[in-house]
Amino acid sequence: MSDEEKQRADAPSGDADEGGAESDESGEQESASPAEPRRGSRRRSERTALEEVEPSSDPAPKPEAAKPKQSLVFLAVTAVIAAALDLGTKEWAAARLKEPGAKIVVIENYVHFDLATNKGGAWGFLGDQPDSIRLPFFFAISAFAVWFIVRMYRQLEPGQNALKWALPIVLGGAIGNLVDRVRHQHVVDFIDCFIITDGQARHWPTYNVADIWIVAGVILMAIDGLTPKPAVRRVVRRVKVVEDDDKPEGGSKSEDAEKAQA
Repeated sequence: MSDEEKQRADAPSGDADEGGAESDESGEQESASPAEPRRGSRRRSERTALEEVEPSSDPAPKPEAAKPKQSLVFLAVTAVIAAALDLGTKEWAAARLKEPGAKIVVIENYVHFDLATNKGGAWGFLGDQPDSIRLPFFFAISAFAVWFIVRMYRQLEPGQNALKWALPIVLGGAIGNLVDRVRHQHVVDFIDCFIITDGQARHWPTYNVADIWIVAGVILMAIDGLTPKPAVRRVVRRVKVVEDDDKPEGGSKSEDAEKAQA
């Protein structure tokens, strides 16, 4: 074989070697690429896999479980104790202060125990009406109050402590006054608060322990109304947790600057 033929036979192999070298160089360039893009692609693939397992679209909201109803034992026991204290003090006042002019000075010129009767409601409401109108009205109001208090108590949420105490003592006061209306067709009052100005005594309407329970219960209801409900507090805590989870681990630049200044 001549020298020219040998050169022609060796030419393709040389081209192949050059192509292989080029491929090796390109492979080395790929292998020499930074690690960060690879890490980013790996994270993107992991995120894609998670999205396939857990779709980004919010699932349909699950129906809320029925709230556990409060036991009526605490309501009944507290209401009975409150009513018993009211009725017991009324019996004591009726026996101790029944004589005309008999009174007990608790705080001179401010608080006396003096027996009185009230056929009406607060401030003598409907007191001048006949029994055929007055008694059915107050019986109906008392029955409605008992039903409403029991229904409201069963719907209490854990953490509503002010309302948990307010409802039983209001119920006890309502029961105490209702028992008086059934027995005597009037309510026994004996706590007389007044103040003397310009030589004249200005009296607050005489009241009893049942009225104290009712006023205290209304105050506790107002406190409960001004206090955020447990459900609202739970939502606020969940939102705060979500916001904390969304914050970067290293903290924001402003937080880092504040820490550096500190």
